[in-house]
Amino acid sequence: MGLDIDYEKDIYEVEGETITKISESRDFDGLYVKSISEHWSVGGWVSLSSSTYRNIDFAYSIHPAIEYNFFPYSMSTRRQLRVLYKIGYGSYRYREETLYGKTSENLFNESLSITLDLNEPWGTAEFSLEGSHFFHDLNKNRLEVSCELSLRIYKGLSLDIEGNYEKIRDQLSLPAEGATREEILLRQRELASGYRYSIEIGLSFRFGSLFSNVVNPRFGDGDWWY
Repeated sequence: MGLDIDYEKDIYEVEGETITKISESRDFDGLYVKSISEHWSVGGWVSLSSSTYRNIDFAYSIHPAIEYNFFPYSMSTRRQLRVLYKIGYGSYRYREETLYGKTSENLFNESLSITLDLNEPWGTAEFSLEGSHFFHDLNKNRLEVSCELSLRIYKGLSLDIEGNYEKIRDQLSLPAEGATREEILLRQRELASGYRYSIEIGLSFRFGSLFSNVVNPRFGDGDWWY
C-alpha cells in the first residue's frame, strides 16, 4: 500500500502583478498478489485519487490481473520475462467539464504488458512494452515502450541509462476550457499531447550485493492506473 499527498504553491511577481497558483494531489494505491505456481500469479490493484493538475476531483478504480513468467520465479534475481494482463473498472468525477462534455463517468479498460528483466555480471537491463485502451472507445488508447540499462563500471559503480516513449490517445480528463497562459507556464494543468518521451543518463553506486535483493518480484513494481 502507498499514500502520497502533494501540495505546491507558486508565487510570481511579473511587472508589478502577483500570480499565485496552487496545485494539489492525493493518491492511495494498494496491491495484492497471490502466488499460484513457479510461473503464475493472480491479484489486483485498487486506487483512490484526486488531482488539480489532471482535473480529477475524485476517482477510484479496481483492476484484477494475472501474470505469467516464462522463467521460474525462483530465478527472479537473475532473469524474468513476465506477461501481465489487467482489466478493470474506474469511476471518475471531474473538477471541470471535460473536452468530451463529461463531469463524471464510469469506464472499463484493459492493458497488456511484457517485461524482460536481466541481472548479469555486466549489469542489469529492463525492457518493457505496454498497450492499454478504454472499452467504450478503442481509439482512446496508449502505447508505452521503456528501457533501463545499468552498466557496471567498477564494483558498485554503474552507468545508468533510461529511455521512455509513450503514444498518447487517452486523455479523457482534459478540461473543455483548456489552460490559461499562467497555468501553461507554471505547469499547473495537464496539456493535450500525442506523445511523450524522456532520456536520462547518470551514475550510481550500490553498496552490498551486486544482485537484486527483491523478495517477491511478481507483478513487477506495479504501474498504477490514474
